[in-house]
Formats: sequence, structure tokens, C-alpha cells
Amino acid sequence: MNNIFKFKKFNILQNNSVFKVGTDSVLLGCFSDIHNASRILDIGTGTGILSLMCAQRNPTSHITAIDSEINAYSLALENFKNSPFSQKITSIHCDLDLFFSDILFDYIICNPPYFKISEILHRKHPVARHQIKLNYHLLIKKSASLLSQNGKIGYIFPIENEQEILELSNRYNLFPNRIIYISGIRNGNIKRIFLELSREDKNPIIENFVIEEKSRIWSEEYKKLTSEFYL
Repeated sequence: MNNIFKFKKFNILQNNSVFKVGTDSVLLGCFSDIHNASRILDIGTGTGILSLMCAQRNPTSHITAIDSEINAYSLALENFKNSPFSQKITSIHCDLDLFFSDILFDYIICNPPYFKISEILHRKHPVARHQIKLNYHLLIKKSASLLSQNGKIGYIFPIENEQEILELSNRYNLFPNRIIYISGIRNGNIKRIFLELSREDKNPIIENFVIEEKSRIWSEEYKKLTSEFYL
């Protein structure tokens, strides 16, 4: 069954075959420092939400959106076509390990699959949720090869994977410039981390962010961050 998630400047058509719009993607799309990025790569675009958020936030950018799943590629293509940003986004159906580009990217953005394939597979969205086609090593290795000299990378992932991501990034000479620790609720445990990497090795900016003040009540910082998107 199809349904539509409405934002201020674009809509996301969703269906049960593709992982739906979630808070993690919205946070990633808002946190990422894409303002000076002419070329942006969206890895595992899914519904296309991150590409559309980037297109809205940076009107001069061009975005390449790739996805290995034909259902996701087709749905994203439709969402791009129905948006005011269709001329700014190129959609490609391709596995990341088979993707090559003549140009390097100023920003690479990805909300990667979180779970190891040894865990019980998600019934509806195994590829989107589990590291079947895309694991952290492949993601970081490939990102390093596709990133421009002064480019940046933005990821969001569970807090328990922080050390693994940082160690892999360091192996490919990528270093954290900004780290945001994300709590689902005020005074609750940290659940997610936003990590922005570049080739510059410097002391990272470290921040904390809270999504909900209490159950089902958005925090003021979340409302402010997402004010250009949510109706």
C-alpha cells in the first residue's frame, strides 16, 4: 500500500517494499554540512529523502543518488520526478562496490544498514536494515575513494558502533570533524551518533542532541532543526 509523507517543499511517496521515512534520515539530512558542496553522493537513497533534503538545503548542488535495490531505485526516481528538484538529482541503480565515478564528491551522505547479517533478518527490509550488500568497511573504503580532497562525509548509526566506525575511518585517513550524540528522550540514553568526517585531522566539535522532551513531544532543538522541512 502506498502512502505519502508530506514535507514543506516536497512529498515522499512510500510503499511497503522500501524502508520508510524515519527520524534518523531527517536528522542526517539536517545535520550534514552541505552548504559548500557542489557534488553530493547519496549512498543507499531508499525513498530519496536525503537527496531531496540536500537539494532543498543547497540549491546550487547536484546530487547523485544510488541504490542497489530496484524497488528503492524506482520509488526514489518517482519521488525525484514529482519534486521541484528533479533537474538536480541523478538516480542510479547500482551496488556500491560496482559504482565508479569520473568526478569526486564534495559531500557523501549515508544512513547505512545498522545490523550485522548474523542477527535475525528484518522481514520486510533485510537489505536496508542489515549489512547484506553494504557493510561499514565497504562504505568507508568506497567513500574515501570517491571523496574530493576537501570533501566531507556524513553518517548516522547506533552508538554501539562508534569505535568500529572511527577505527575504519582512521584506516582510510578519514577523521572526525564533528560528532553529535543523539538521545531519543531528555535524560535518556544515547542511541545514535552523527559523525562528519574529512581528510583533515583536527579536534572534532562534540555536541549532544535530544529528539523528544518526553514521549511524543518533540524537543525545541528538534523542532528548530527540522523547521524548514516539517509541515
